[in-house]
Amino acid sequence: MRKELQEKLEEEYERFIEFGALLNRQMRKYLVQYLENKLAPDKYVVPELNDQYFQYFKKALDQLFAVNHLIPTLRDNDHISYQLVLDTLYWLRKTYKKIRAKHPYTDEEDRLGGWSVTPIHIFVKRWYYLVDYLRKTYKKEEIDTSFYESQFKELIEQKAVEEIPAADRKKLDLVLTDLLAQWDALLYAKIFAYQLQKLEEEQEKYTQLLEAKVEEYQKLMQIITPVSDYLGWDMSRSLWQETSFDVVKEYDDLLEDEKSLKELADLLGSMREAEIEIEEEAFEKTIIRQEWVVDEHSKAEIVGVHESDDLNNLLSAEVGLLSDENTELLFLKRYADKNLLTFRYEDRKLVKSENVLTEVNQRVRLKEKGPFIICVDTSESMTGRPEQLAKVLCLGILKMAIKENRRAYLINFSQGIKTLDLYDVASSINEIAKFLRMSFYGGTDISLALYEAIRQLRSNDYQDADVLIISDFIMYKVNKDVLQDVKFFQQNKGTQFHSLTLSSEPNDQILNYFDTNWLYDPKKKGIIKEMTQGLKTIGS
Repeated sequence: MRKELQEKLEEEYERFIEFGALLNRQMRKYLVQYLENKLAPDKYVVPELNDQYFQYFKKALDQLFAVNHLIPTLRDNDHISYQLVLDTLYWLRKTYKKIRAKHPYTDEEDRLGGWSVTPIHIFVKRWYYLVDYLRKTYKKEEIDTSFYESQFKELIEQKAVEEIPAADRKKLDLVLTDLLAQWDALLYAKIFAYQLQKLEEEQEKYTQLLEAKVEEYQKLMQIITPVSDYLGWDMSRSLWQETSFDVVKEYDDLLEDEKSLKELADLLGSMREAEIEIEEEAFEKTIIRQEWVVDEHSKAEIVGVHESDDLNNLLSAEVGLLSDENTELLFLKRYADKNLLTFRYEDRKLVKSENVLTEVNQRVRLKEKGPFIICVDTSESMTGRPEQLAKVLCLGILKMAIKENRRAYLINFSQGIKTLDLYDVASSINEIAKFLRMSFYGGTDISLALYEAIRQLRSNDYQDADVLIISDFIMYKVNKDVLQDVKFFQQNKGTQFHSLTLSSEPNDQILNYFDTNWLYDPKKKGIIKEMTQGLKTIGS
């Protein structure tokens, strides 16, 4: 655990030990040590204690930490560990206070207290009320009231307290003390049994709450992880370390949409495979060559003279050295040194070679790539497969934006618009959750989205952006004023307006206003690969 969190935790432990109002200070210290051992095994040796409350809370902690997936979750996230300790310490204090404050035996407890301080001269006049109450409250095997009744009758009879002999008065005190002690033991046993029952109920509620939190946290991680993996996020970075159980509350509606998000994760997996395949196709290059090479083992024609020890191809002048005894030794020396003049023959053959190369082309980048403005149609007609494909496309563009450090501005539109600046999405789980929660409903009005895109083009952050509209383009009109603005930016600012259509029946008249158009039929097989190729074109 990080140092600052560990220091905060130590402060919470000390506060609980000193002011926990639970059992006694020594017991609270042992409970803290037992809790710490759950997070860091074998940190302390906790003694075996006979206190029944301590044993219960110890058992409760065992059951809490037995919750499925809890320990791995705590080990992966310091903030969750810290939050769990705070919640558990609070639960211990609150539960103990709750069960000690109220139980159904309050009246009997008050009655016992009253009889315990009753003066002896009052008791000798009213003792039969005590015996009668105990007879009605407890069974004979619990308290033998007939024995105590006979004792009181024998010792008191009709006498006033001052008439009772000293020896009998002493015996009376012993009998009364014994009766009250038995009553106290039985009453405490009933109260403790009730309190244990309530403790178990409270512990069960807390365990169920913890199980629900862990389960929802696991679901949230399963939903976010495919997106994180696709975008290339490191799950160990502070983006996730800062997340505690409390964050789950913010994503209830996201968790409710778990089925469709799993389908989205499958599409992301398909897109990742398509990207890998396309990258391999883009960079793999086969080069076929044909060239003439010298064949040293074939002799077709004389191409010159060279020095060697090849006796079969000697020049006649060299052979003449052997005809004279005076030059014979010279011939042998030149032979040994491979300096004899011999004819050189040569032949060539045509050789074909095939090499597979991976090339990296480098060029000077004259200008940084601009940001994206993405308008996503969230109308009712986009519900279903088009919705999933639209989200996948946006995530693909977002991946490029993160990888190339480019800004991205998302506008989702139907009859109104919602905007999301995705510049900081690489460090914020909240932004990606907002994106995944985009709702698809209502009619289609592209004019508002284009107005917002134009507004961003006039800003400093997005003045160099290209605009992409993702829609089924099942729409009937666009405001003329915004179309004039679109034409102005196309002609004077060099802004590119692209359309990506997820429909087989778009409005062609509206598509004519765009610089480029990509058309995909959501029902078509292999659409993910086609879309991935389109993303490369959009990102270039």
